Amino acid sequence: MATDNQLKLSYAIKTLSAYAFLAFIAGRCTINCSLAFGILFTYQFWNIIWIQLLAKTECIYSVKVLTTVLPDWVQVSIPSGQELKVRKNKVVTSISELSGIRGTHLMVALRIVTAVINSLIIVAIQADLHHRKTTIFNIQSSKDFVPIGLFIMIVGFFCVGHFELNLMDSFHTSGHFFGVSCIFLGSLSCGFVFDWNLFSIILVVLHFGLAYYWTNMTKKCPKKSDDVKEVTRISKWCIGVELLMFQVTNIMLILTVYASGANEGNLFASPFLKN
Repeated sequence: MATDNQLKLSYAIKTLSAYAFLAFIAGRCTINCSLAFGILFTYQFWNIIWIQLLAKTECIYSVKVLTTVLPDWVQVSIPSGQELKVRKNKVVTSISELSGIRGTHLMVALRIVTAVINSLIIVAIQADLHHRKTTIFNIQSSKDFVPIGLFIMIVGFFCVGHFELNLMDSFHTSGHFFGVSCIFLGSLSCGFVFDWNLFSIILVVLHFGLAYYWTNMTKKCPKKSDDVKEVTRISKWCIGVELLMFQVTNIMLILTVYASGANEGNLFASPFLKN
């Protein structure tokens, strides 16, 4: 039986080592610093998996695993046991399409990364609201949109991880793209935490600009080719641009979490606890 145990072990070692580091610095740095590092490590180790796959994979093309629900068993969908739908002539245009394949570690990894990041964001929301002695949806100033934006991102990350993009089920597909929309809407919290200074405006423009470019590219690029090398080239380019786009998403989230709450929009606030 072929497995990807080496990939899983490498991912586990890096991630658990990062969490051990976070536990070590927890009593030495601010909550904003710990949360920002937690989000950074959680996302980047997932991101490394994708970079390695793009660099080392000889061919990338569309593969689908059909699912079924057994009438007299636990009512959850499982792989149907039918032959894989291997389509070497079809381009893969997104990370989520590969992550939507049942049985791959990519699906598990996506759900882990979104769940962990959401847990860290909810703590960041609480820290921000406690510092400003207010509650969510109590809008008195532009800063009150920061926790709202972060909450919208939580909804987005959950839907992206929970509803896989299998391109065979319209319900899952709709839920997935609703999640992506929420992530982009919630990313505007970066502008509010920095009072829409030039730096935050550049990040927002870059973020939505990459989204516009990636959307147009995936619409216009050839979706099929009899040359598997051409299919792989287009697939890697589409996935690479999407990785860059979500790298900007992650940077915006980290900066928002770090600058929120007690740091009051100051990106250069000290990460160390005061004596």
